[in-house]
Amino acid sequence: MHGSNAFLFWQFTATGRRAFRGGLTFSGRMKLSVAVFVLVGAVALPCVARAQVNDQFAWGVNAGAVIPANYLAKDHNTGAGAGLTLAFGGVGQLLGIRIDGLYNWFGAKTDTARDMRILGGTVNGVLPVFGFGESNKLYLTAGVGGYGIRTGIKGEGKSDFGLNGGLGLWLPFINGFVEARYHHFYRALPNKKPAVFVPVTFGVLF
Repeated sequence: MHGSNAFLFWQFTATGRRAFRGGLTFSGRMKLSVAVFVLVGAVALPCVARAQVNDQFAWGVNAGAVIPANYLAKDHNTGAGAGLTLAFGGVGQLLGIRIDGLYNWFGAKTDTARDMRILGGTVNGVLPVFGFGESNKLYLTAGVGGYGIRTGIKGEGKSDFGLNGGLGLWLPFINGFVEARYHHFYRALPNKKPAVFVPVTFGVLF
């Protein structure tokens, strides 16, 4: 995939839920996630050159910090997230469509709260809005999807739909991107309030 044409992408989370179960603490899961992301990136970066010959499809990984907001922020700290990316289309297209997956986790702030995981899958439109010559490209993304929330306690999980939207920057010199997105997960919390969170992620396509 040529750097100036690789732009519109699908995200589908495959972070390996079982790897974060067992005796790992919340901070341990965060460190392990980052370590796995760095390892996969280091192994797969040589594939970037091969991916540049394909203008329609690529895959990749992404990870970053996840900032809770509103009601979710009252009982939970900034967490972490990771995922696998599938990408279709080129920067020359007016509008792209992608499927995004997410797996995020948050540590509890208080003794009465519990660590929380939020999973989801979304269908989004992707629209290029501004470019710097043949290099960096700004884009908008927005869509709808289904989300699930888990605390590790049987019967406390919930699922519902949500909306998301954000802004990203495509980095062709590494076949990567930096992106921030606002997620509004309806009726997620025990008081039926929404779970609002903003992942700020870095990803690489291969």
